Amino acid sequence: MSERNRPTVRLLAAVVVAGSVAVLATGCSFVQQQTGDAWSVTYEVSVDQPSGAALNDVRVEGAEKRGDAPEVHRLGAQETSTATTSGSAWEHEAIVLAEQRASVRATPPRGATATCRILLDGKREIATETAAAGQPVTCSVDTPAFD
Repeated sequence: MSERNRPTVRLLAAVVVAGSVAVLATGCSFVQQQTGDAWSVTYEVSVDQPSGAALNDVRVEGAEKRGDAPEVHRLGAQETSTATTSGSAWEHEAIVLAEQRASVRATPPRGATATCRILLDGKREIATETAAAGQPVTCSVDTPAFD
């Protein structure tokens, strides 16, 4: 091989190695989404207003079903539908891998106070937050590892 071709061969080798690493990383991520430990996560936002209260700019993070890539889902405007003792609530289910971020964000109507919660398997609370009246509320936490 001539001295003139060596830089081209080195560059080509570097590109092949970088491409292989990218493919392997993507493949590992896909396998993790398919077979990794995952939680059923319930996102809940409650407001101190009756059912039908409008939540704006609602966002949740996770996968819609097993094997989907996690992402932030912008759900826009949502209405509360579940009556509670102090108002009403909205819920959404998602799948989140163990030790990955789960988050929910919503803005209540003007003057309303909102509280968010993140529950594992619909029962175990792992995050809760209450915002000032009319302000967006955000809950964000990494899910625990499986026991």
